[in-house]
Amino acid sequence: MSCRGPEDLSRSTTPQFVESIARTVRVQSDSTDVEAAVLRAVARRSDSIALPDVLELRSLLDVDGEQADTLEERVRTIISAIDAELAGWDRQEALA
Repeated sequence: MSCRGPEDLSRSTTPQFVESIARTVRVQSDSTDVEAAVLRAVARRSDSIALPDVLELRSLLDVDGEQADTLEERVRTIISAIDAELAGWDRQEALA
């Protein structure tokens, strides 16, 4: 697990951030895996989420985004799950 800085997802649920990620996901219209597309987009925008982190996050995320009415709601749900998982990593590293 890489150490993330506080700037990474501190604004993760702001409407502008969610809309930006949703636009990126829409452009990848051939991608039916919204969770993977959101994770890729978030990782690209972060300086401290490395490839091993992306792979581990992908295996750990368990998001029920199908309940969301809009793509933006699905994106917000997935980003919140990513942020929660990374916060857990930060707590583990602080205790180590």
